Formats: sequence, C-alpha cells, structure tokens
Amino acid sequence: MNRIYKKIKTLNNYKYNYLLTRLLSRIYIFKKLFLFINHFNYKKKFSEINSSKDQVFEFSGCTSTNEIINDLSQNGFSLKLKLGKNHLKRILNYANNNFCFAYGDPKIGFYFNERKQCEKKINKEILLAKYFNYQNQQPFIEIANSPLLHKIANEYLGSNAKNIATQLWWTFPASVDSETTSKVAHYFHRDVDAWGFVKFFFYLNDVSKNGGPHIYVKKSHKPSFFSQIFEEKFLLNRHTDSSVRKRFGDDAIFSIYGSAGTGIVADTFGLHKGESPKKEPRLLLCCVYATENYGVQEFIKKPEILTHYKSTVS
Repeated sequence: MNRIYKKIKTLNNYKYNYLLTRLLSRIYIFKKLFLFINHFNYKKKFSEINSSKDQVFEFSGCTSTNEIINDLSQNGFSLKLKLGKNHLKRILNYANNNFCFAYGDPKIGFYFNERKQCEKKINKEILLAKYFNYQNQQPFIEIANSPLLHKIANEYLGSNAKNIATQLWWTFPASVDSETTSKVAHYFHRDVDAWGFVKFFFYLNDVSKNGGPHIYVKKSHKPSFFSQIFEEKFLLNRHTDSSVRKRFGDDAIFSIYGSAGTGIVADTFGLHKGESPKKEPRLLLCCVYATENYGVQEFIKKPEILTHYKSTVS
C-alpha cells in the first residue's frame, strides 16, 4: 500500500489530463477502444516508403512497413529496422564528447571515460546516465523527423501519432540495490505514457548476453480484462521475473541481442524490461511516438543547472 500511495502522490504532481490517462489507459479494454476509434478516424496519407529514401533508418530482413506493423500487432515488437551507419557514427561521437548525467541528476555530469572517477566521488556506482538538451542538434533533428518512423507509428496507432521525445542514455554494470534497479525500469512493467504509443529502440553498441539486453514478453501487449483483474490486479508497480515466467512461460520471454544499430520497434504497453549489464555498458537511443504529448518524456533540463560532478560534489 505504501508503494501505491507514493505512486499516486508522484502522479498528482502532473497535469490532470496526464494523471487521468495514467490511471485509465492501463486498462487494456479502454485503450483498445481508443485505438479502434483512432484508426477509424485515420486517413491514410503515406505511400509505401522505400528505406533507401529515409536517410536515417533502414529495413532489416523485410521490404515494407507492413511487415513491421504485422509483427507489432501479433507479438508486440519487431526487429526489422536498424539505424544507418552514418547516424550511428555521429551519435557515438556526440556521446563521447558530451556530459551524461548519473541517474538523470543535473548536478552529476560526467564524460563517458570519467565514470569510475565520478562513482568514487559520489560514493555510489552508476547504473544509468542520461544525456540532456541534444534534440536541436544533428543528427537528432533528422531522427525526430524520420518519415519511416512517422509512417510506422501512424499505421500502428492511427491519427495524430507524432514524435514526442528522443531519449539517449547509458546503462552500466553496477552493484546497486533492488530499489535503484526498479527505478530505472529493470523489472518487468507496462508503460502507460499515453492512450496510444509505440517506441523505437536502437542499440548504439554491440549488446551480447552480458550487455544488458532489452527483454520483451511476446503477446503480452493485449491482455484480457480477466487477466488484468485477477492476475495483474492492475499492478501499479513492477512484476517479478517469476510471476511473468509462471504466467507466460519461458518461451514468451525474449531477450534481444544484436550489433550496434540493431532496432527494436515495440508496443511497450506489453511487459518488458531492460536487463542490468553484467560486463559491458549499453548505450541506447529511444524514439517515442504517441497520440498525445504531455511534455514529460523529452530529456530536457535548463542549461544553467547542468554541472560537471567535480564542480558540485564535495
């Protein structure tokens, strides 16, 4: 009960319409009705896009967006998209030459190669670090304006689907407590960011077995009302591995590995998590598309409060 109270208290800090969406859109039967109406109102305005016409992303193992939409509808995710090498190189260059911020704290900025020194200074291992205020720079403008991503999102969600955030963060091997692991979404959970949303994840370095793969539970994006009541109890917090395994079976839990550039298109209303890296860090790009924008997804902070850790931590 204490965790539920804290969750509601946190939500209360947001706008009323966002709070209402967070509470009601987790009930799939309501979400399904919204998406049905949204598709009914959708007027198809995209011709089929050849990946060669998109300067940022490419198809992987398919030739059209239809195959990706079918994967999303049937399984909740698709692996048939990848980030182009040119943009991959440019993002890595940005990541290596700009501060990321430990746990999103604007007072603990550090360069990638300073992580160990930063951990020693703050007396805590860093599991996650976010980048801020890169959205108006190249190549991120081109990423946000990608016609390929825009088409996939509109075909899957219906009318008004738009890019509402482009997120960039590191996940590092770290020995931390379960509360910290939960806060950075390394337990199974459902996203409830809007009535309709889809996310595009891209690995920016190679992700192997010990590198913190994204894990998705196949076909968990369309739960029955019965299962949400009696099995999930509309759980506001995280789901344990054992409960997910018992409910869906081992074969449904899909760990996604891949080389740099590997893309994951996911309906993250389905159960998913990031696995904490054991050996190698993981750099991830996430493009969020949704039917509503409540202004809480973008990684933006006031520039004047962003500080290098040596300047603020005693």
